[in-house]
Amino acid sequence: MKYIEPVKSIILLLLILLSLTLTFTIWTYSPKYDTTEPPVVNISIAEKKKMEDVIKPYRLLISQPENLRGSHSIVDINNVINPMKNWEIETVKLYSNNTNAGQVNELINKPYTSTLFFQADIPIESYSTILKFLDPIFPNSSFNRLVIDWSTKSVDQRVGEKESDQGATLYFISTTLNKIYTANVTKEDIFGFSERMVKTSNAMLEYKEIVREGKVSLYTTSNPEKVVQYTYLVEEIDTNRFKDALFNIPSLVVRRSNPVGSGEQYTDDNALMTVDPISKRLSYVHPASEGEFLGKSSELLYNSLSFVNEHDGWTDDYRFSRMNKNASQVNYQLYFDGLPVFSKDMLTTEIVQVWGSNRVYRYNRPYYTLNALPITSTDLELPSGQNAYELLSLAPNSQVSLIEDLVQGYYISKDEDQPLFTLVPSWYYQVNGSWLRLSPETIGGGTYGLE
Repeated sequence: MKYIEPVKSIILLLLILLSLTLTFTIWTYSPKYDTTEPPVVNISIAEKKKMEDVIKPYRLLISQPENLRGSHSIVDINNVINPMKNWEIETVKLYSNNTNAGQVNELINKPYTSTLFFQADIPIESYSTILKFLDPIFPNSSFNRLVIDWSTKSVDQRVGEKESDQGATLYFISTTLNKIYTANVTKEDIFGFSERMVKTSNAMLEYKEIVREGKVSLYTTSNPEKVVQYTYLVEEIDTNRFKDALFNIPSLVVRRSNPVGSGEQYTDDNALMTVDPISKRLSYVHPASEGEFLGKSSELLYNSLSFVNEHDGWTDDYRFSRMNKNASQVNYQLYFDGLPVFSKDMLTTEIVQVWGSNRVYRYNRPYYTLNALPITSTDLELPSGQNAYELLSLAPNSQVSLIEDLVQGYYISKDEDQPLFTLVPSWYYQVNGSWLRLSPETIGGGTYGLE
């Protein structure tokens, strides 16, 4: 019995040590959680773009004493814009607050000038992402013509000089607002730029000014032009990729047939995306974002670019073509080979965004692409723009006095029996902001077209 008490003491000590060990284990225990992350959804559809990629002129006009030449080639246009990126542009100032057609025509036709034509009014502030402005404060205005006046000295007068003591002058013209702003340029090689313009002009087509009393002149080709008609296999982008890009939690999106038409719908508790296989268009709407966008036009344009960049959604050459600030709407027009693409049937050729107070409210766009190689191409001859205008002036109920511009474009159509697109070179004229195709029906059944 004399060993019982020591044994009890040892057992008690062991119990105390076991208790302490268990307590320490509980305090320091850290469960091993599953560290496997949920799969990352790739929302990249095509590519991102910069502001200079979507704010592109559709025409370049170079005026010299003996001729007027024009081009829609992006190579020729870049021959003007690229050297301008190295210029330092001084403060933009008001030149005319109530300009008239005569002033605009005079500036564009002045010898030793280059004019860039834009499809929409560009906020001057937005263009500061492309060119270098010394003054960060910009007028709350826009332009759709940019005239570069390099006539401080003619090329002949500069022979033998290394530098010019005078710089170019820029004129930011809005034919919709009837305003002109101007800015001087410093630190540019005006002599080198002048030589570049003459060389570029020599390779361009001869253009004709169509003068109209009290109206801004039209500028178009004076001779028939060799063009190409293309045929493409229809290439569609998987609409599930847009679903993954536009919805916050793609796995919760429900897919169903469109109850009010053809195609399909994708929906969750916040948004709806409708896919129309006839027009090859998808329409996305986020109802909770409906509201008024209170920012500046330059901010709206920047937001629209950034939104498409978020899902790398620039599938083809789309260019800024229209803005309705009151409706918070921004449009981008499809271009192909430097020319706008239009369609009179159901096929859509525009990206359209409507913005709410802080995010996109509505987003409509094509889900086809023209990036593949054509399966056929046919050489054709397109009548001159001057001939097209004369035909329009002879048409019944002629609207030539209302024409705002006359451009070459592509008419895109879908084959009814096969998955094919056809791109037909055509003349288009603009009336009240809408582009209309010149066709035999337009001129009352007369002879017109490609040969």
